[in-house]
Amino acid sequence: AGIGSSLNVLRLEHNSIGNQALSTLVEALQTCTGIEKLYLSGNDFSSAAAGLGSLSDWLLSDEVNLHELKLSYCRMNDEGLHELFQGVANCKELDLEGNESITSTGLSYLSNAIRSDSCR
Repeated sequence: AGIGSSLNVLRLEHNSIGNQALSTLVEALQTCTGIEKLYLSGNDFSSAAAGLGSLSDWLLSDEVNLHELKLSYCRMNDEGLHELFQGVANCKELDLEGNESITSTGLSYLSNAIRSDSCR
């Protein structure tokens, strides 16, 4: 058996993870139902909207109970935040520090997620 069922924390900060690698990671996370903290800060998600959409879909899965998601300094933009925003409503802690390409448009997506029933 793999480590997926017992893995609680995954730290992949500053690893040059882009769109394709993020999508591959999300595929692997399908078996990590016990993961509570995912740290992806310092990767380049400036053109990773598809990968962030896959991450959002994974976060929405009934089996996932992620408490903490760190995406600081990932060069994320409004498009990436739009792809991610539905899934983050289930997280208890979200770190988006240093993503300077996020504008008021991106923040409106996040605001909608915060106001959703699943965020309460």
